[in-house]
Amino acid sequence: MPVQAPQWTEFLLCPICTQTFEETVRRPISLGCGHTVCKMCLNKLHRKACPFDQTAISTDIEQLPVNTALLQLVGGQVPKVQPVALITSPEDSQHYEEARQCVEELALYLKPLSNTRGVGLSSTARAC
Repeated sequence: MPVQAPQWTEFLLCPICTQTFEETVRRPISLGCGHTVCKMCLNKLHRKACPFDQTAISTDIEQLPVNTALLQLVGGQVPKVQPVALITSPEDSQHYEEARQCVEELALYLKPLSNTRGVGLSSTARAC
């Protein structure tokens, strides 16, 4: 279920086209500089650079990671496997997976809370 709170809606929009992120055409893609843009806008860029800070995009667009926290907030399915280009060693893979789980579980706090109010969090969320 997507987040409904008005104070969060601006974060659920692509900052270029102002359309809501979604899991197919407007999938939120994280750039190396930290900005997130929908895949459609990223494909339309004339220069391979972040439109906000001009940081070069050296990785192929198809290999850039999906912003899974934003994707969850708009009710999309999170991909099970991230692009191989991100994983350079087993240690990097482990750190990436721990960070991904942490961010995804923290993002759940932005959704309307149920009666449990955080009961039953995984050990990953408690570590964050």
